[in-house]
Amino acid sequence: MKPKTDSGPDTAHVKTDTIKPPIGRFADPALYEIGPQYEWNRAQLFATGALTVVDLLDRIPGATTFRSGWLSTPQTATYGGDFRRVRVFYDGIEIDNLDNRTGGVLDLSAVQLWSLEHLSVDRSASELRIYMRSWRVENTDPYTRVDIATGNEDTNLYRGFYGKRLDNGGVIQFAGQQFGVTSPRFAGSGDALSLLSRVGVAKKSWSVDGFIIRHHATRDIERPVAGPPPILALDATNTDAYVRAAVGGVNSGRWAQVSIASLGFKGTSAPDRSVSATAFSDTLERRVSENQYNASAGYTLGAARVEFQDRLRALAGSTYNTVSGRIDFVTPIGVVNGFIEHDGFRKGTNADAGIRAQPLPFIAVSGSIARSVPSGVGASGLPSTTSARGEIGLKVFGPWISGGLITTDNTSGLAPLVYDTLFLPTSPGRISARTASIRGPIRGGFGIDAWVTQWADSWPYRPKYQSRSEINYSNNFPKRFPRGDFEIRASGVFEYRGHSRFPLAAGDVETGVAKTLSGLLEIRIMRAVLSYQQRNILGYIYEVIPGFDMPRVLAIYGVRWDFWN
Repeated sequence: MKPKTDSGPDTAHVKTDTIKPPIGRFADPALYEIGPQYEWNRAQLFATGALTVVDLLDRIPGATTFRSGWLSTPQTATYGGDFRRVRVFYDGIEIDNLDNRTGGVLDLSAVQLWSLEHLSVDRSASELRIYMRSWRVENTDPYTRVDIATGNEDTNLYRGFYGKRLDNGGVIQFAGQQFGVTSPRFAGSGDALSLLSRVGVAKKSWSVDGFIIRHHATRDIERPVAGPPPILALDATNTDAYVRAAVGGVNSGRWAQVSIASLGFKGTSAPDRSVSATAFSDTLERRVSENQYNASAGYTLGAARVEFQDRLRALAGSTYNTVSGRIDFVTPIGVVNGFIEHDGFRKGTNADAGIRAQPLPFIAVSGSIARSVPSGVGASGLPSTTSARGEIGLKVFGPWISGGLITTDNTSGLAPLVYDTLFLPTSPGRISARTASIRGPIRGGFGIDAWVTQWADSWPYRPKYQSRSEINYSNNFPKRFPRGDFEIRASGVFEYRGHSRFPLAAGDVETGVAKTLSGLLEIRIMRAVLSYQQRNILGYIYEVIPGFDMPRVLAIYGVRWDFWN
């Protein structure tokens, strides 16, 4: 009897490895906080309960977020009282503000948190740099996920994900999110649909992919309780796309990456909100586009890692070149981080260095110093600025208890015109603050993440006192569920911010004190996560933007469900 050939029906085929090489190459910065670092993977991001980028930035000392209501309203943030110091990098592409009616301030509601697999916050002395990596799949088994949530203010949210790697290294990904808010009160009504897709191929030493994310948002006119003019209705579409090629090692050795990106904004609203522009009719459509050409390369050897990047922007008929370099050195007893950038777009040279030293297991020192020097035409009359941040911490049993100082020079800043065209920009001056925090695990699954900041002087768009205190609990009961099929996460959060001053030509206006108590409960059963969160549980009346009351009790609940087919 002849043996069966390889093509015979009884031949056993061995399936190739189901895990394929990743798409793209990244060198996330080494962070140097005392205690837990401000970075989250995909599962951790969703477990925070954050629905937007500003929800996540509320956790960062020195950052102050602004919104006039719930999900569909404009969302902005300052760092050290300056809107320009919050920068967003998405897959190595810097997200610039393209809507000229926001006064140059980036509306963070257009940056889609749900689309990420990793986010890290580099809190230097002078800037808050947010590094984002979009969702990728590595497994040849098809991946599907469905999220459904609902809540008061007639809030409904839906997400869907599908991804698959092919045996030849190819990748196919599709995802989308849709939400709608119909507020009968003052939370702001609107909806948004976001879609993303990726196709490409990745081998062991190289990858090529194309990616696009499109966000179409509408919001109704939002009227204040009293005082300021309403926030205008908007129908806008942001489209960001790139083609990327990468070579080299993933976690060690040499690597390089090139991307060609297109960022586009299309919107209609009225009247025009740029300071010097002419008012247009309601139906005028505005289109702004930017091309970015990014080349980066790096090398990792043991504890040392270096990266260089060249970014060329083409915007409004002009080109701007930005060259930057970073070096990280990571050891068990400390981290050293250095960054330098010559920015043709912002017309300046910036450099900062950060360090965390932990000579003993229970003592740590962290700090950053930064220097910015203007350049270009007309820069000779502009001042250079210096910023510094320092902390010293002591580990008491589980958590770290630390205290520190912040000091920075601010130049003339921006005004958040998206809320009111009469708001004035900030004036130059030096500001400083004292900080204290307690962060880390306590015992038995409990943990704490609490901080308070006291600024020495009143400053526009920044409260003098600000704090956030969170007690959290997490347990997967390993003895009772050895396969990890069950987990409980819970947290309670109290947030406080003092009066915030908003400058106007007719005289400054102030918001009142804001105090909110919120809670989050998540139960995971196998691959399904039941989530319930309630914000402002006590129904405290407060405002973040003068004249716009924030929603009372906000509850949103739903399920996130992963499927591997």
